[in-house]
Amino acid sequence: MNTNQTTGMSVYALGTGGGPIVSSSRAGTSTAIRVDGATYVIDCGMGSIRNYRSHADWGELRVVLLTHHHSDHIYDLGAYLVTGWQVPGESFTRPIQVFGPGRPNRVPALDAQHEQQIAARVAEREMTSTEEIVDALLDKVFASDVLIRMADEGREEPHEWIQSNNIEIPDSAQACAVENRHPQMEPFEIYRDELVTITTILVDHRLCFPAFAYRIESRYGSVVVSGDTAYSENCIKLAQGADLLMHEVIDLPGILATFPDGPTRDGIEVHLRESHTPYSDVGKVARKANVSSLVLHHIVPNTPGTADLATMLDTARQDFSGHVFIAEDNDVFHIGGAELQLVATETKGSLV
Repeated sequence: MNTNQTTGMSVYALGTGGGPIVSSSRAGTSTAIRVDGATYVIDCGMGSIRNYRSHADWGELRVVLLTHHHSDHIYDLGAYLVTGWQVPGESFTRPIQVFGPGRPNRVPALDAQHEQQIAARVAEREMTSTEEIVDALLDKVFASDVLIRMADEGREEPHEWIQSNNIEIPDSAQACAVENRHPQMEPFEIYRDELVTITTILVDHRLCFPAFAYRIESRYGSVVVSGDTAYSENCIKLAQGADLLMHEVIDLPGILATFPDGPTRDGIEVHLRESHTPYSDVGKVARKANVSSLVLHHIVPNTPGTADLATMLDTARQDFSGHVFIAEDNDVFHIGGAELQLVATETKGSLV
């Protein structure tokens, strides 16, 4: 049962690990933002659902935001959707909204020649959309469970409780999966209720297009979650003046040291180098965005002892004079007041 404060704005680090790796120390990436008892979840990484229930009830959940469709960001999506569907005492109290990428009209590629090479490799495989993912979970993956529970327990149609939305990128951005994956653009609004306004923008996650960062504004303050991205001027624009920036970070030498030599390692090195923000740059992002506090999460590598957390923290401090934290699972940050507050947890070493 949730025992946290029901007023104000707080950020909950439900999962702080990055990448499709099973870690004994960090759940997969996921962040919950609670405003006056309503909860908005960004990404649904592996194991994060247990941490969600440590901080919030299903009846509080209003929105799930997906930054992109890499597996480590959606592993627990089905659990979030089905677990809160009309379980006595453990149920959604209103239809929840799921927002995320739509299906690109072309397979993302570096250029036209690369597009042809990819087409030859992937054969008939296609990209998908958030709406299609949610439909597949409710109508295919969990189809037997849903049908039996509707028949045996009298539950209602789950699509009445779970409503999915593909984010439509404004035409003015002229975004393209091949020629223009990360265009300079303005943030745009995708959701509003009586408590928050949510805006988004495209960020640069190499071939993972579209990929989004999100900003949640309330009367108490503002929080931005970068999603997975290389250094991004769009993310800096979205985060201008925010109270808290949750930004991904990578220790590239640390993660590469965990891989054996070979072609697979060479391919993933290119992806990691061009898709993520090294700790040498993340403080610069926070400084340029003029945010109050920087929280590093989506830690790569995310297994114990592999990332140089002390160097990450020290390097970010050199470039950014605000408060800097490295989030651990279940850290809680209260927004508002003179400065960001990190609620006491078992791991407080990253507090500046």
